[in-house]
Amino acid sequence: MSFEVQAAALGLTGAAVGLTAVAARLTAWHARRRAVGEVGTSSGEPYILYFTTEHCSTCRTLQEPALRRIEATIRKVDAIAERELAERYAVFTVPSTVVVARDGTAAHVNYGYAPADKLRKQLAATA
Repeated sequence: MSFEVQAAALGLTGAAVGLTAVAARLTAWHARRRAVGEVGTSSGEPYILYFTTEHCSTCRTLQEPALRRIEATIRKVDAIAERELAERYAVFTVPSTVVVARDGTAAHVNYGYAPADKLRKQLAATA
């Protein structure tokens, strides 16, 4: 096999791998969009699901102080212990927050640190 044919074959293999990665990302994106739906419980008021882990320093130093400045119900979720719930919202990083509307649907999903002002605006938009 000539060098040109080998190079072309490698190029096609690389393109196939790239397309597979794009397809996987699109599938994950669609799954996240579908995940923004029923949470399963509705308290009648908007609330926040706060995903964290035991060793998350950003959670302790930034996210938790921001959450303390918000007047809302906040359910703290250990993303490792409640893995199924974390996967439902495609939470693969902590901190992450989900703002749940009055009707029990997830209105906003924030991956990474979410400032108090942002969360307040999201809560107000769901009220």
